[in-house]
Amino acid sequence: MYLEMNAWREILARIFEGFTAQDNVSPEWLVNPATKRRLKLDKYYPEAGIAIRFIGLTAKGQGRQSDWEVLETEQRDQTRVELCKQHDVQLMLIDPADEPRKQMDNLLQNLTRASRVLAQSDQPMKDKQKWMPALNDARGRATQVRSLFAKNPEQMMATLAESWRDREAGEVAALSTPPQAPRAKSKRAAQLVLVEGQRVHHERFGAGTVTKVTDGGEISILFDGEQERTFLAELVQEKLAVLER
Repeated sequence: MYLEMNAWREILARIFEGFTAQDNVSPEWLVNPATKRRLKLDKYYPEAGIAIRFIGLTAKGQGRQSDWEVLETEQRDQTRVELCKQHDVQLMLIDPADEPRKQMDNLLQNLTRASRVLAQSDQPMKDKQKWMPALNDARGRATQVRSLFAKNPEQMMATLAESWRDREAGEVAALSTPPQAPRAKSKRAAQLVLVEGQRVHHERFGAGTVTKVTDGGEISILFDGEQERTFLAELVQEKLAVLER
């Protein structure tokens, strides 16, 4: 489950790039009428009008839920859905262990509904002009991610989970590094085009040979230690250098 959760964190980070992401948030309007207590959202993107709730997770040390506890959990989830709908928020329930393509289809539907709700809302026109194109871009990125699962969903989930770990490591490094004056991105890195058979060097895994480049944005590299890894091209560009033959 740890791998799947990290994969979904990477998926959501990619799709909702540019949107405000709130974690473990309890909006003031998300109050369970039965208990008068606030309910929690695992992820909330207010500009997009989309929220995420991960289901099927078991806390460490927690045993199997009783039938009554399962029913209560389902009722709380349904209450979240209804309250979110009343406030023009699309709530998506994600089970990390479930089939990713089916859940990506569900996410695409939620993005479409969110765009329609925003268009019909009373939001200021300047907000609509900013966030409707952003939602359209998010749908495009979601479609691209959906296509990555066409061949080997399990392998792609592992690849996405590793991308999330790299992303986290980058964020930690950024926090621990004193701020520097911005500099232009390397033209060589920005224009890096890889082809099969090319020799490259990865800053972490060392030298290797490109074995596959797909239209879906994946790059496979067989490193000299006989370990082949698959990366998302857009996330690995800055970590690769082409070696002279």
